[in-house]
Amino acid sequence: AAGGPEGAGGGGGAPRAAAAMSDWTGGGSLPYRLVRIEEALPFEDVEACWKGRRDEWRDEVVGAAGSAVDLAGLLAELLCSLTAAAVSYLWRSRGQYDKLYGELYDLASGRRSDPVAATLRRLVAAVETAALPPADARERQLKVVQLPPAEAAEGAAVQVYFSDEERWYRGTVTAVNENKTFTVLFEDGDEDASVPLCDLYQELLEDGKPLELGLGDPGPDLAEGDRATALHLRRAWCAARVAAVRAGPLEGTTELLIKYEGWAAKWDEWVPRDSGRLRLYRPDELTLSSLPDEVLLLLLSQLACSLSLRRASAVCRSWRARLRRGQRDADQLFESAWLNLPVVDPLDGRVCLGVAGALARAPAGERLRLSAGTKLRPHDSQLVCARAVHLVADAGAALCDGTLHLHGGEGEGGLVEGLAISHFRDEAVVVHTGTWTLRGCSIASSRKSRAVTAVTVRPGAALRLESCSVRNALSAAMLHDGAELRAVECVFDNTRTGVISRGGHLELERCRVEAPCDVVLKLNPRTTGHATANRVKCSLFGGWQRPVGFRRHSNVGLPAAEEAAEAEEGAEAEMAAAAAAA
Repeated sequence: AAGGPEGAGGGGGAPRAAAAMSDWTGGGSLPYRLVRIEEALPFEDVEACWKGRRDEWRDEVVGAAGSAVDLAGLLAELLCSLTAAAVSYLWRSRGQYDKLYGELYDLASGRRSDPVAATLRRLVAAVETAALPPADARERQLKVVQLPPAEAAEGAAVQVYFSDEERWYRGTVTAVNENKTFTVLFEDGDEDASVPLCDLYQELLEDGKPLELGLGDPGPDLAEGDRATALHLRRAWCAARVAAVRAGPLEGTTELLIKYEGWAAKWDEWVPRDSGRLRLYRPDELTLSSLPDEVLLLLLSQLACSLSLRRASAVCRSWRARLRRGQRDADQLFESAWLNLPVVDPLDGRVCLGVAGALARAPAGERLRLSAGTKLRPHDSQLVCARAVHLVADAGAALCDGTLHLHGGEGEGGLVEGLAISHFRDEAVVVHTGTWTLRGCSIASSRKSRAVTAVTVRPGAALRLESCSVRNALSAAMLHDGAELRAVECVFDNTRTGVISRGGHLELERCRVEAPCDVVLKLNPRTTGHATANRVKCSLFGGWQRPVGFRRHSNVGLPAAEEAAEAEEGAEAEMAAAAAAA
């Protein structure tokens, strides 16, 4: 609530209560909305005399359901009971409050006619905007519900409320602790290793809105056992059934116990009949739980975003069942979807999920796409791929003065495609573990002078360079003992050395080495592999010896002595092959 979690109606204390109040702003009957406004106001924000007037005022609101004049007078009375501190807190200026109160007074005194209650609805909405949500614009749009225990697992996206800052923070559960608390990594990089389950919330979807009932409309006429369509807290209209009926907290009001079809019993809830969240069931109406599989899969295939698919799977049990991994149709949807990065909040333009956070937490095989023009400038100059993902960069996406660290790469391996990387003091790419492919990437020095080694392949890792370019570096690649590197159709321009190895396996095929370059290969005697059909403008080995297990042939542009030696080695290899065949 705007004035604090403890409402004058005695409800809440938990941050979820404040969000739930603002969740249905703009819907329901006018009396229902007025009572919610009064419940959201803390006792310290109203004059002391209001405590004795409160119950009588609520009964008068229910009795005035069909009169816009009476409702305007009752709302004006509520505003008149606010303290001066509350008025200055809820409105930016006293003038806004005075104008609002003046319009309500004109309606209540009959100076202004309002036959269809249009003006009254506008004024009620203005009071709701001030009194129900928190003051921050982003928090005003946040809708949350407590995280079910069954979904409290590693990788769950959560919201955590910090009362000292009076705001929510997005995060991800990274570990489930033995003492039944959770470790949460927040988007800003902070980590809390002991968050209790009661502090974990889910952000709700924003699909549905409550109905706006007419003046004096009590809501649909439903009895126990009737089918209905209800607006769930996840903001989705779902097929439901009325399990029980009881009198509401106010005289003349009714509440219905709603059981959602296809949902567990823990989601059952009492819903006021005039809340705008209920409507009569129509057999021909399509709801979330009644969509045919083929129609649902066709709609979901249009999302083309893996994050949207995960959010859709949280809507209801039937959707979650249809999107469960391991099913052919669900797997096809996720395999064809991309996670477009960075994820930007459409409401305020704030980055909800950055590239660094996505790469650190993305599961193996996730397809990530960097939006065109994205410039990555990691604060610590480190960008880490924790698992084998497919990262594709659109035109203009670049990593500036940073290092891309690649881990994982099991199975089919990871892929980085189309990314431009600039570096100087540190390597541009370091492959630590697994098998990775760099395709169509460009690596260059961020300054006029040469940068350090561009690509390093650690022991036990494997890297394939396809159609990549490395410019202005001391060496294009460093190969450690036990590592593998295959470069195909790459360009090494203005590099003092093409590849330096301390062992391992190297394959250099159809690459182009531009001048100035001292030597193409500086290889440890333990290095194996071959250099085939490359176009060079310098010596292949220079003063370095060719390793016994390394072959060379069909290379163009070598000095005359090396070209003759290569031709001789090729002839000897052909003779040996013919003898072996014979």
